[in-house]
Amino acid sequence: MEELEKLRKQIDQLDKMIAKLISKRQGLSNKILEAKGGKFTYDPVREMKVMEKIFSYGIDAKLAERIWRQIIAFNLSKQKKLKIGYLGDDRFSIAAYESYFGPYFEILDFKNVTKLIEGINKKIIDLAIIEKSQLALTKINSKIKIVSEFPLNELFYKKKYLILK
Repeated sequence: MEELEKLRKQIDQLDKMIAKLISKRQGLSNKILEAKGGKFTYDPVREMKVMEKIFSYGIDAKLAERIWRQIIAFNLSKQKKLKIGYLGDDRFSIAAYESYFGPYFEILDFKNVTKLIEGINKKIIDLAIIEKSQLALTKINSKIKIVSEFPLNELFYKKKYLILK
């Protein structure tokens, strides 16, 4: 039992250090927001570079992606409250949305892929998340862009998801 308590104290100390580092990171993110002068920039290329760096530090990629996606999404939500679409009849899409974007944005459900794509084209939504195979079956407008993929390293409920803009 003494060994168990010793290990738990070490974890408590690490948790405190991690919390302080996250707080410091949030402070820097706020300064970046100020440096942008209020201009909103969703930059999936930058996000990908951040994730690749994090993966290179030797932490489990699945865990790292889940943690950093939430940190990144929280910071993004401080800039703009995005409207994000998903297919309402796909319970895994909502789970993928929450893992990628967290609970920070407005989410709108669409009945089918065509309506989801229309939502982007008509600027009803800023972004959409869709399971990759569902998009493959659909002819999309050339204005629609795939800006990110989730997850980066593995599958999420045996699927890959795309972020569309």
